Amino acid sequence: MSTLFQSELNLPSRGVSRRVTRRPEILPGDTEVLFDEAGPGCIRHWWLTYTPADREAAHDRIHDLHLRVYYDDADTPAIDLTLGQFFGIMLGQDLYAVYSAALTVMPKNALNCYLPMPFGAMRMELKNRSASKVSIWFMADWHGYSGKSLTPLRLTTCPHAEHTASSAGSYLMADMTGEGFIAGMTKAVRVQDESDAWYHTGGDLWLLDGETDPHPMRGIGGEDIFNMSFGVWEAQAPWVGTPHLKEPVKGAAGRAGYECVNYRFFGPDPIWFNTSSVVRFGSKANDIETVIYAYVHAQPAPSILTPDTWLLAGPFRCNNESAFYRREWAEEPIHLWPETWIPDFGQYVTDQGPAAFGIPIQADSEHGWCDFARHFRGRKPTNIGTQPVDVSAYAVGKVHVSKSGLYDLCIGYDDWLSLWINGEPVITNGRHNNGFAIDTETRSLPAGDVEIRVKLSNQDNFQWRLWAFHVKIA
Repeated sequence: MSTLFQSELNLPSRGVSRRVTRRPEILPGDTEVLFDEAGPGCIRHWWLTYTPADREAAHDRIHDLHLRVYYDDADTPAIDLTLGQFFGIMLGQDLYAVYSAALTVMPKNALNCYLPMPFGAMRMELKNRSASKVSIWFMADWHGYSGKSLTPLRLTTCPHAEHTASSAGSYLMADMTGEGFIAGMTKAVRVQDESDAWYHTGGDLWLLDGETDPHPMRGIGGEDIFNMSFGVWEAQAPWVGTPHLKEPVKGAAGRAGYECVNYRFFGPDPIWFNTSSVVRFGSKANDIETVIYAYVHAQPAPSILTPDTWLLAGPFRCNNESAFYRREWAEEPIHLWPETWIPDFGQYVTDQGPAAFGIPIQADSEHGWCDFARHFRGRKPTNIGTQPVDVSAYAVGKVHVSKSGLYDLCIGYDDWLSLWINGEPVITNGRHNNGFAIDTETRSLPAGDVEIRVKLSNQDNFQWRLWAFHVKIA
C-alpha cells in the first residue's frame, strides 16, 4: 500500500528504518524535545499519548500541550499549534474519535499522525501549558535516506480562529507563499448567528499563483468542500468526515449551540500552487476555528506590479448587457461618489429592508487578486441568497510606473468586464462566458501614478458565481 502523498513528495521507495522513543514527564511551563534528528529523512508515522487531566479540569490536556516543529535549523517553526488543533479536536472539546487517513484519535487519547514529514534536519518540541505535570509516551518511525536527494517541501500548518467571525464576511484560512500543495483542512463552527445555517455563506474560495499563473477555484455551500450534502452529518471516511456534531435541535444548523468539526484531506486531489495560495471561506457571525495542512517550500512570492489597494463601489443591478453598459455613478471621479449606497434589488433586500454599504470600500490586493463577493455578499438566506448574481461593481486602484513605455496589462476574470487606464477605455467588451480566463493588452503607460478602473459583472457560469478578478502589469 502506498504511503499518503508518496508520489507528490517523490519520496524514496526505501530507506533505513529508525525509531525515536521517548517517555518524558513535562513540568508546567516546560518544553520537551521529542525528536531531534539530522537527515535527510522522513517521519512516516508518529504516535503520542499522555496522562489524562483530573476530572475537575476545565478541559482536556490536549488543548494545553503545544506542538512546535522546526525544519532544517530554521528559527521559525513551520508547525506551531496545540495538539488539539493539530489532531482536529477543536472548540475546546474533550476527546472524540477521529478516523481519517491522515490523522487518527483512538480511545484513551492515542494520537496518530500518518502525514509524511520529510526533513533535512528536524526538531519537534512539546510545551506543557497546563498547571500540572504531564507524562508523555511518544514514538516516531522514520526513514533515513543517506546520500539521496530529498524534496524541499515541508509539512506546514496554518491555524486560525475568529471568536466571533464577521457576519456576511470572508474568513481567511491561509495566505501562503512559496511552492507546494495543500494536503487538507479542518474547520470547526459553533453557531451564534441564527439568521441561517452556518454553511449558507458561499463556501470556499481558492486564489492561486497570483504572481505567475492566476487561477481560482470556487465552492458553493460550506458543506460541499467536505463532500457532504444538505448539511454535515456525523460520519467519517478516509478523506472526509465530521467527527464532532452537536445539534440542540436535530438538523438545525442555524441554531445557537450547534457545533460541528469537519475534515477534508486531499489525498487523491492535492491542490498545487507555485508561488502563492489564498484560501478563504464565507462566514456568518459564528465562532470559527480552522487548520490548513500543506507541504510548502516556503519562500517570498515574486513581486508584481499591481495595485496594493482597491477602492470598491457598488453593487449595481446587472441582469443583461444593456444594464452592464449603463453608466453608473462609480465611473465618476472618486470624490464625487456618495458616502453610502443602498442597492434596492435582488439579494440585497430582506424583510428588514435593503442593505447599505459605506462607499468607498477599501480592499487590500491579495497577490493581485480582488474579490467583490468578499465585500458585497447578499443578505438573503441560503447560498443562492448570499452569493451575488446578476450584479456588477467597480474597483479603482493605482500603480506607480517607474519608466514610461510599453507594458502588458494582464487582466484575469470571468463574465463581463470593462477597464479604463487614466480614464481612457482599454477594454469595453470583455467577455468570458465559459469561466475565468486572462486577457493581455499592450499599452503605452506614462511614468508616475497610473489609475486602473475595473467594472465586472457576475452571472451563473462554469465557476459558480465567482466574482473576482486579477490584475498584473508586466
